[in-house]
Amino acid sequence: MTGIDTFVESGGDLQPFIDFTRKYREDPELRARAETEPGAVLAEHGIAMPPQRDVRIVANTAETYHFVMPPDPNKFLADEDLEAVAGGNGSKTAFCFVSCISSFS
Repeated sequence: MTGIDTFVESGGDLQPFIDFTRKYREDPELRARAETEPGAVLAEHGIAMPPQRDVRIVANTAETYHFVMPPDPNKFLADEDLEAVAGGNGSKTAFCFVSCISSFS
């Protein structure tokens, strides 16, 4: 199972994210479930999320575009977050990039 935290270690396979995005666009029932149970829906599609994290799936509309930005560097980071930064873990950025690009295709 691919997860945000293990994305880089797994060789950066974007396919689970691309496949999920495609299914999300095509399936209204999946979109509805993704709003109420995002972690479970992602897990069903082979994307593991850390259990202690708040996960949200939001979609752009004709009236609203969402831009996911990196964390504010002026806020306190937990030790595990600092380790990810120090280790050069770019998985979160890569996932946001794929999500943004796929929403315009």
